[in-house]
Amino acid sequence: MKGLITDIKSTIEISNTDLENIIARFHSKTFSKSDMIPSFGKTANHIQFIQQGLIRVYTIDNQAKDVTLQIGIENMWVNNLYSYITRTPSEYYIEVLEPTILLQLHRDDLEDLFKEVPPMERYFRLKREQSYIRLHNRTLHQRNHSAEERYIKFRNTYGYIENRVPQYIIASYLNLSPEHLSKIRNHLAKKEFLNSD
Repeated sequence: MKGLITDIKSTIEISNTDLENIIARFHSKTFSKSDMIPSFGKTANHIQFIQQGLIRVYTIDNQAKDVTLQIGIENMWVNNLYSYITRTPSEYYIEVLEPTILLQLHRDDLEDLFKEVPPMERYFRLKREQSYIRLHNRTLHQRNHSAEERYIKFRNTYGYIENRVPQYIIASYLNLSPEHLSKIRNHLAKKEFLNSD
C-alpha cells in the first residue's frame, strides 16, 4: 500500500485517520504472468491501482488488429473510465505481463469515501484530469508526429520500462508494425553510435 499512500499524500492534504479509512476500503488481488484480468464484456465496477507488476490494456479493432491503449506499471491507476462512468460493458482486455498485485476499490466504497472523506473527491478529480491530459497529448502526438518521433517520445517518457515490455506491444501502443519499430530502433542505434565518436 506504500505506493498508493504516497500517491494520495502527494496529491491532497489528508489526515492519518482519513487515510486509514481509505486504505481499509481497498482489496488486493494477485495475478500471474499471462493472466487475463476479467474486463471485456463486463461493466467496470472497480477502480484499480497497480501496487506491483506490469499490465497492458488493449482492444481489437475492426480489422482484427491488436491495439494497445495503456501500459501500466507500479504506482499507476489502470481503469476503464468509460465503462465505469457509463456503466456499460467494457470493450477492453487487460493482460498481465508480469506477476501483478492490484489494489481494487468498488464504486460503492468510493461513493462512501466521497461522503466520509471529502478530500477524496478532489483527489479523483485531479487524477481524472491528469488522465484526460495524457490521453489528449497522446492523441495529438499520434496524429502530428512521425513514427520515429513517436518512438523517441515513448522512450523519453517510458524508457525505464522498455526492457520489460515485448517489442510487439510497444509497436502496438505506437500504432506501428513490429518490423517498422525494429527499423526505427536500428536507425537510432546507428545514429547514436556515430554520434558517440
